[in-house]
Amino acid sequence: MNKMNLCKQRQTKKRALILTSLTVLALPLVLPLQKAAAFSFSPVINFNGTNGAEPKAGVLKGSDNNLYGTTSQGGSSSNNGTAFKLSGPTLTTLTTLINFNGTASPNKGTNPVARLFQAADGTLYGVTATGGTSNLGTLFKLASPSFTTLTTLVDFSGILGTKVGGNPAGRLISGSDGNFWGTTSTGGVNNLGTIFKISPSGTLTTVAIFNGTNGAIPLARLQQATDGKYYGTASEGGATDRGVVFEYDSATATLTVSSFNGANGEAPQSGLIESGGFLYGTTKRGGGSSNKGVIFKIPLGFTSSTAPTLVVSFNGTNGAKPTAALTPGASGIFYGTTSAGGVNGTGVIYKLTTTGTPTITTLYSFNALGTGGTNVGGARPESTLIPVGTDYYGTASGGGTSGRGTVFKFTP
Repeated sequence: MNKMNLCKQRQTKKRALILTSLTVLALPLVLPLQKAAAFSFSPVINFNGTNGAEPKAGVLKGSDNNLYGTTSQGGSSSNNGTAFKLSGPTLTTLTTLINFNGTASPNKGTNPVARLFQAADGTLYGVTATGGTSNLGTLFKLASPSFTTLTTLVDFSGILGTKVGGNPAGRLISGSDGNFWGTTSTGGVNNLGTIFKISPSGTLTTVAIFNGTNGAIPLARLQQATDGKYYGTASEGGATDRGVVFEYDSATATLTVSSFNGANGEAPQSGLIESGGFLYGTTKRGGGSSNKGVIFKIPLGFTSSTAPTLVVSFNGTNGAKPTAALTPGASGIFYGTTSAGGVNGTGVIYKLTTTGTPTITTLYSFNALGTGGTNVGGARPESTLIPVGTDYYGTASGGGTSGRGTVFKFTP
């Protein structure tokens, strides 16, 4: 097979991952809502299309104690997605801040799938996976305090030009060097993705380019660990083309990768979190015969010969196809979501206990079509849970009273 055909296959696969990797699953038969004892769950917002649709990213707690987020579709004009605010004493008042409109200023961009990021000066930053001048995505900022004025800082240009990279799917983070750091899932000389940094004034620098061997198609945010290095995942590439965990050392400009092999996970799409000298994450597939995804860990400062360690596998009943990062709870406990599996096949909220034998406990199964033909809790959660006081907030990309997704909260 020649290089051109391989490139075309890669391009098709990448587009499918970026825009439909979090695949809409067929809704199963009507089954009851599932809750565990001593557990509170409620939908906060039901999206209806006009106010947004299909939120893929989680919400952000702003410095003003409001919640901010994006929807990948919907909006008042061209179904290109929105940025929104939840305010009020119970965080149930929704205000649409931005309706994305594709290629035209001022609100360039379509399909925002990454969580927003707030800088120290209060400015919100985000990315869109598509749209912009080259239809390869944008990087934008929303000025405080109203967050209704959008400034496009980067129109990604793919493999050429000064804005190398395309289709960013993970949120920005703040680096210790004063820059913001992120990834693109395509672009670079190999069109397999990049790692970049951008100054607050908008100067973009590409610091690493994926080539397949060192990973391909990163879909998640970076994590700067306590050792100062930047860690992340790429959903493909590596020794067996099942994805990698990577470490980028900005001091030496070196990229170190550890490859998945299927048994210990495959196709990681989530960011990493640090705990006790390890990085924890999830993979969408892999984990033995069930192939429903895993939770893994790997030590800080790993070498290329260090394989990710399987912590626990999903089996469908306890969830399947996790695409979200873990969220720390009490000591030795993490919370997370899966986009499929559970009683109704539409995802779960789970608790991971790491003390003793690692154990997954399903706290809530998102429901299928319920009374009156509504999926009141939502379906297919794909985002990381965010703590707000004693509650945790998340989004479901489907379900709700209009079938267009929800923001929900739960109290463990």
